[in-house]
Amino acid sequence: MRRLAVLPAILIAMACLAPAQSTNAQPNNAQISEKKVVQDIWDVAYLEGAKAGYVHTYVTESLHGGKKFYQTVMVLFLTVKRNDQVIQLRMETGMLENPQGKVFGTYMRHYLGPEKKLEIVGKVVGKELQLTLDGDKALKPAPWDDRVVGMYRQQRLFAERKVKTGDTFDYLSFEPTVNLVIGNEVEVKRVEEVEMFGGKSRRKLLRVETKPGKIEGQQFPTMISWLDRDFQAVRSQMEAPGLGKILLYRTTKEAALGPAAVAQLPDIAVKQLVRVKRKIARPYASRSAIYRVTVKGEEEAGRTFAQDSRQRIKNVQGASFDLYIDSQRGPANEDGEAKVAPKFMQSSYFINCDDARVKQLARKAVGAEKDAWKKALRIEKWVHDHMTTRQDEALATADHVARTLSGDCTEYSMLTAAMCRAEGVPARTAIGLIYADTESGPAFAFHMWTEVWILGRWIPIDATLGQGYVGATHLKITDHSWNDTRTLNPLLPLLRVLGRLSIDVVRVE
Repeated sequence: MRRLAVLPAILIAMACLAPAQSTNAQPNNAQISEKKVVQDIWDVAYLEGAKAGYVHTYVTESLHGGKKFYQTVMVLFLTVKRNDQVIQLRMETGMLENPQGKVFGTYMRHYLGPEKKLEIVGKVVGKELQLTLDGDKALKPAPWDDRVVGMYRQQRLFAERKVKTGDTFDYLSFEPTVNLVIGNEVEVKRVEEVEMFGGKSRRKLLRVETKPGKIEGQQFPTMISWLDRDFQAVRSQMEAPGLGKILLYRTTKEAALGPAAVAQLPDIAVKQLVRVKRKIARPYASRSAIYRVTVKGEEEAGRTFAQDSRQRIKNVQGASFDLYIDSQRGPANEDGEAKVAPKFMQSSYFINCDDARVKQLARKAVGAEKDAWKKALRIEKWVHDHMTTRQDEALATADHVARTLSGDCTEYSMLTAAMCRAEGVPARTAIGLIYADTESGPAFAFHMWTEVWILGRWIPIDATLGQGYVGATHLKITDHSWNDTRTLNPLLPLLRVLGRLSIDVVRVE
């Protein structure tokens, strides 16, 4: 059994190839003896039918006080295309456990860009998982359940139970990418004949489906595994929103690391587009718009998009609703709410406004200006004029962007928010869709921009465009302060709509 910790490329966009490293988590106050490898598994990964990378899972055994401990590390590496550029997505997760599957430590590493990674190590202490960021920074502990089954034990559950058609059971696992314990429901289906290695052969295997519980209200995809006679998952499949169908086949190291035909890989930027029938003239100058939005299979479609002073949801009917949007071109005539929460001014892991370089750039952009709205406009223009667009950054932190001055819309918005906070202007990011005229026709693409708190209201700005206002073709799904978070949880609301959206342009003025 295996929980493939995959978030959509639009959420993680890992971009750096680096050698795997084992977890630093160890039993409390333990001196671990020399380790020996007890399992070394390679799976070749296919994305939408094209070879795209691998998953490498290896387990080492060590002794402490005469007791065995198992350390598991899973390395995911995928090569994808985004806007015709080749991007390498990478993440590592791991656990330390005893032979019964009791977990003592966790490990997660996200590669956020060519020169930036996020590493969190956890140690189980009672009902808490004590977390450490990048080796020395203590984080807020995560809740822990002692029934969590370790990664190595999970791989042995099918064999231990000698599962057969009709069997069902559940277990708890830990998802390091979001630092949460989740429940999993397992259902053993039937023996069926399936293709292997992109259709090169076929085998009769036992099908098993593992459905994870919802994470912060969002449903992660079901993992389908096919077991051989030894109850080993030699073929696995999951539908990753925004990426497509990922197939894994058990193989050798040489086959897993073999070259892939990059030309055959799907372009995830194109795949994520929400196409529309009607072309919008001068979209970013639009003042108001009405869209009919449908979220396929969603019972509460009206809750999938945000509502605020510029965006309203009306006429909800099943999976569809009307989205009314007005352009905001500066502060309103009257003041709004008097106070804003402190979290929109505080420095955080991603929007680290107390960084010296971020402060320096903010001062340079603002100059002697004192008015909050004019400060925000100057920062928006400075970021737009000084940054260079590139695709191989992946939600990099503001301090990193301040030094590279490169990235896509996520880097533009993070740096803008951090510079605004550094100058005393409350800020947050907004995530949603923006209209785009593509080679294959009009569409909406996923996008991130910034919102600033001026005279008691949130007002959007977009350094990617740099025009001083946001028109009615920015459709907001969610927003976030990024306070007290080191994971990509703020992007989870996108999972409800990725691959399920259709949009009809009703009216644009």
